[in-house]
Order: sequence, then structure tokens, then C-alpha cells
Amino acid sequence: MAQPLTRSDIEAAIAKYGPVLQLHPEEQYLNCSVEWMLSHSTLIDSKDKTKNIVHPRGDQLPQAPKQGTRYYLQVEDSAKPGNFSTAKAYVNAFWQKGMTYTDLQFWFFSAYNGHGTARFASLVNGKIEHQADVNVAPLGEHWADWEYAAVRIDNASKEMIGVMLSEHGGNNFFDKTAVAKQFRMVNGTHPVVYSSLNGHANFPGVGPNFSQHHQVLGKPAGLDFNILNTTADGGLQLDCSVKYEVVAAEWLKGTPEANVIPAWVGYPYRWGPEGTTIHMKVKTLSDFIKAALGQPPDVFEVLVLDDPITLLAAELLHVFVKADINGASAPATQAPWTGHY
Repeated sequence: MAQPLTRSDIEAAIAKYGPVLQLHPEEQYLNCSVEWMLSHSTLIDSKDKTKNIVHPRGDQLPQAPKQGTRYYLQVEDSAKPGNFSTAKAYVNAFWQKGMTYTDLQFWFFSAYNGHGTARFASLVNGKIEHQADVNVAPLGEHWADWEYAAVRIDNASKEMIGVMLSEHGGNNFFDKTAVAKQFRMVNGTHPVVYSSLNGHANFPGVGPNFSQHHQVLGKPAGLDFNILNTTADGGLQLDCSVKYEVVAAEWLKGTPEANVIPAWVGYPYRWGPEGTTIHMKVKTLSDFIKAALGQPPDVFEVLVLDDPITLLAAELLHVFVKADINGASAPATQAPWTGHY
């Protein structure tokens, strides 16, 4: 059985296969470093406000075990745009005994996740009559965003055998054949990972990247809905083979090769506020949908579409509001960090 990677193996694999993160040219919410966000935050102790820390250092963050929702971060509005000059990929190298490969997870951090964009289409007898994209702010917004792209390395050959991309809490795996077909490569070995506009979900190429498809009725009339995860070339790029920090490689712990693990990795609370919510009524979202579709051409369409719009709006509120605008959970508490994809 192949031996686990050494620290030098990890560094060599990152140098050879580290992805290139491609941002959308219109991205407003750029990546930043953890340290930069903390310099624009206050650590809140909900049990003792006298112990709040303005602009905490990483080593001042509380560690596990977690005490409910006692601590969280209150972030200054000025931090929303991020600071790309400080951005880096945080590498969690995941391997456990018996595994023949190692996942190098490149975690990307943004101070803010932007609004959702939806594509609505009215259907008459199953065919699209009207279609439009609409900004559904504040739906989809929340503080702090952790996404990742993982490069899977074969422990024996030290070659890349797959890529895993995060997408709004989901995980999409591409084997070696799929990587060759779907990914653009920089210098032959560095996969380009496209970050979606505002939401930072990751994809292998450019396009609308529809998700959360919903259809309500269809005949004689109905509605079709998709969330847009638009990706494009032309924006800023983060070369993860150069701008990175290895923050975890558990099997090396206690050995001379162990990395220094930053204190923030063990912070188990939200990267952002607690207890915040978005309030929007079904009627408000219904009005969004109607405005997006424009004025239907006749009274018949107005009447037959009214009920489907209300039904769709009621269904979509749950899709958008489930994340509220609370801060994202700590990456080490998320399933992929421990290999549960």
C-alpha cells in the first residue's frame, strides 16, 4: 500500500497542480484573508459583553468545545467588498489510514456572499412566453463565505486523479477523464476553477450554471425558475500554487514535518453574526416575479399566471431564506473538511 504524502510531497503537489481561481469580471465581493476580515470585526461574547474584542487576532478566538451560540463575529459593513490583495487559498490536506489518495482542499474565503440572481420564465402550454433575470436581494446574502476546490492526488504516483468542487453546500467530483474534458488548464497541470458571480460557487467552465430548478404547473400556464451561478473569464485570478497556506495535515501532527496550524482553524463558531434573519413576504417575491416577466399580453395570461406565481413564490422563499444572513459555519466544522463529501 502506498505511503501517505510527506510534507515535501504536499508542497510539490500544490506547486504542480494548485488550481487557478477565476473570478467573474463583475464580482463585487472579492476574496480576502482571514486576518484581514478579523481586522474589520468584533468578537462578541453574548454572555459577557465586557469581554468583546474589537479586531481580534486569530489567537484570541475561542476554541472548541463549542458553547452553543455564545460567540460570533460582528463585521463592519466596509468589509463587504473584501480585499483581494490579501487573498490566499487555505489548504487542508485530508488523508486517513487505508486511503490510497490525498485530497488537497483549497479553501477560499470571502467576507460577504452577495444576492441571488434568478431567471424566471412564464410558460403557456408548456412553452416559454416571457423570460427575465432578476436581482432578488437581499435573498441569498450572508456574511462570510467558505468554498473550496479539492485536488485529489494518488499517493503512489503523486499525480492528480480528480477534482472536487463545492457548490452551495454540495460537492461535485470530476475524475481524471472528466477533468481532461471539462477543465481548462494553465501550463498543462493547473485546473481553472470558475467562481460564480456574487455567490462564489465553483464550476469547471463559463456559463449560467443553473441550479435550484423549480417548475410550477405548465399547462395551460405555469412558471419556470432557476438560480443563476454565472461564471466568466476576464476577472481577477488567484493562483493557488503560489498564494496559499497549508493549515492542516492531521497525519503529520506530532512529527517534525507538522505544519503550524493557525488558531482560527479551531474556532467553532460562526464567521459572522448570529440570530440575523431576512424577512420577506410571499407577496413581495410574487411582485418580483411579475416585474421580471413584464406585463403579459392579454387578460387571459394575467389570470392564469397569478396562482402559479403565488405558488412559486411560496416555494422559493424557503430556498433563499434558509441560510439567512448569519455568518457561515467554520470550515473545520463542515463535512468536507473531514472527507464527508
